[in-house]
Amino acid sequence: MWMWGCVRGGLIGTGCGKYISKETQDVLMSVFGLSAVANGVMSLIKGNTMPPVILALIVGVFAGQVLQLERRVKSGLGIALRKLPVSAEKINMDEYVTVVAIFCASGFGIYGVLTEGMTGDPSILLSKSIMDLFTAVLFAGTMGAAVSLIAVPQLAIFLALFFLARLIVPLTTPKLLNDFVACGGILTIAAGLRVSKIKDIPLINMLPALVLVMPFSAVWGMIF
Repeated sequence: MWMWGCVRGGLIGTGCGKYISKETQDVLMSVFGLSAVANGVMSLIKGNTMPPVILALIVGVFAGQVLQLERRVKSGLGIALRKLPVSAEKINMDEYVTVVAIFCASGFGIYGVLTEGMTGDPSILLSKSIMDLFTAVLFAGTMGAAVSLIAVPQLAIFLALFFLARLIVPLTTPKLLNDFVACGGILTIAAGLRVSKIKDIPLINMLPALVLVMPFSAVWGMIF
């Protein structure tokens, strides 16, 4: 269910994208980028305590830069696309990595899958699936069927979070979860700025922050 919006939207956009002018695509892309920023802000304001979130981002980005995660992911995606029956020549890999991050690491999606894992309520993820449908249509207009393939890492990441949520729910608190969602919101804002071509931020290098934010938040709560 989680990935059907991405799959269907990618296929629809692949078929209909040629009927949308380049100028219209650029305008819609900017609008989507601003929408992603707004969505990220909504997730960010859920945060309980900002210092551990910011610290997680600093340490996480440093680790991502040292490990060169974005370069490695970009290289891996390029190799995978060339082996699949899609037209990879017209795809800008910087933009493709941005789209992968938007679908797989948005604060809205992370919050939704954790909510379903902890409470069984799928309503937030259903809303995200609908949003993904229209988002995928837009990006597939320029990138083609490769957008539908993003459903594979999205499914893997969301399933991992879903089962992880069931395991860690006894160890979490609403404050820790809110700080986690706030961190995801910052990543979503960064994705929106990148899509809008306002600031080219290395999104994949920021992902380690999502692993660090809850431990940092827990330690911060014990100290302060």
